Amino acid sequence: MASADVSVKTTLLRTLTLVILTLLLAASVRVVPPVGRGMQAIVGTSAWQSLYHIFGLESGMAREQLILVGIVGVCFVVALILQTLGIVAWRAYRRRA
Repeated sequence: MASADVSVKTTLLRTLTLVILTLLLAASVRVVPPVGRGMQAIVGTSAWQSLYHIFGLESGMAREQLILVGIVGVCFVVALILQTLGIVAWRAYRRRA
């Protein structure tokens, strides 16, 4: 499958969409109770606790920052997957129309 050139406008739109999706997913940790509880369950695992020791994080602030980095990182990856699926679906729709 040959790839077409992507315009600057398309690139900026995709970037903006990715940022918005990432922020919405990150906000869902705070707004949607099951997502927040899931995040707390992950942070409470021994695997996550070992990250504190690996990175030498002793203070509560440093631990909170690691949690935030983890949340944003996961939300970014999920947003990227959603965006890619959306682009594939849009191209399939346009081919049929």
